[in-house]
Amino acid sequence: MPWMRCDAMIIGWFTTAMDKDIRTSIRYANTSAAIWKDLKERFGKENAPRAYELKQLLSCSHQDGSSVSSYYTKLRGIWDEISSVLPIPQCTCGHCTCEIGKRLVDFKENERLYEFLMGLDTEFSTIRTHVLSMKTSPTLGEAYRLASEEEQQK
Repeated sequence: MPWMRCDAMIIGWFTTAMDKDIRTSIRYANTSAAIWKDLKERFGKENAPRAYELKQLLSCSHQDGSSVSSYYTKLRGIWDEISSVLPIPQCTCGHCTCEIGKRLVDFKENERLYEFLMGLDTEFSTIRTHVLSMKTSPTLGEAYRLASEEEQQK
């Protein structure tokens, strides 16, 4: 039965990807669907204390001598978790033509750009000034690329 093989493969992915403590709590689940349901019940809800903790961690995040890549990766992890705990509201009408959703996404992108720039070490002040003085704000990815190129030149 091919579906059983696929289910076993998904269970394997779940168990290798999760923390040891969580892994032991789902050890006796029979299917990947049962694991998914259990995880969704435990971790799928908005969690105000966790959101606060992540926001606090984000506000204290700085490069502190690490590579630009390591710093950016750390921020991406925090941002991804914040997005899962506090998802951006989405239009559900299916035919929305307003600009609110687009502006909200742009706002979030700019927030992340500023958070990235604020945490860079002082040796990147030239890049920070350059990015902030651009007529149109670059994307977060472009700012990361500029900082990374600056780091490679040093």
